[in-house]
Amino acid sequence: MVGYAIRNPATGAILNQLSGLDSIDPKVWQPVPTLWEQNTDIPSAIISSPRYRDTGLTRAILRGAPYVSAKSWGDRLAAVDAFTAAHREGVAYLYIAELDMAAHASGVASDQWIRRLEELDGFVSDLLRRLAPTDGLIVTADHGVLDVPASRHLLVPAESALLDGVTVGGEPRFLHLYTEDEGGTLDRWREEEGHRSHVVTRAEAIAAGWFGQVEDFARDRIGDVLVTPRGESVYYIDGLTTAQSLAMVGQHGGLSRAETHIPIIRGGAFA
Repeated sequence: MVGYAIRNPATGAILNQLSGLDSIDPKVWQPVPTLWEQNTDIPSAIISSPRYRDTGLTRAILRGAPYVSAKSWGDRLAAVDAFTAAHREGVAYLYIAELDMAAHASGVASDQWIRRLEELDGFVSDLLRRLAPTDGLIVTADHGVLDVPASRHLLVPAESALLDGVTVGGEPRFLHLYTEDEGGTLDRWREEEGHRSHVVTRAEAIAAGWFGQVEDFARDRIGDVLVTPRGESVYYIDGLTTAQSLAMVGQHGGLSRAETHIPIIRGGAFA
């Protein structure tokens, strides 16, 4: 899973992996067995919103465990209670989206985000009070967030030479550029944007460990040239950018410490 919107080498089209995997077979797109498929002897459950139950992304990364729909805080507590009552051991994975949604819409400096954080903090406290002495809790996230004001939007005109022969994928904090002229595209972007962004080739990014271990089937999905801002900026491409994307305050996907260094909170038997 090497990016937000990436090229499908079979079609040449840009595929949004958050919402676009419903149109293809996610087991073909992501053939590596999930942790749940690798450990079928351990009781497990995915507890998350009903809206995500049958999505392609869920089937790509979470298949192999029973899915329990839980939308409200109370529903989530009830789902955890039911799992612990039914199993003396096992792993329940609980996904909560509200904090991320508030960050994108209003930013992590906003009152809205703080309210969602307080709600989550209270929920974690409720969970800890319910744990048996042998139960453990781990709280973590899949990324951090930067607040990016409109003044830090880097707008690339559709007629810019930077886009000559280029198909753009990725996201505002991490562009994937697909091109037949890797050298020319690399030179143009480094000359124009190298002072404020990392501009590298696919091979350089893989060698630097940006994507971890890259399987052969996923290599060509990565952009030929990759661009990610060093500072708190984002790239928007004229003609490709939506009003919804422009309105986002919280952004992630880049290489900053705020986005990539994620804490882990241990509770119960894991504390």
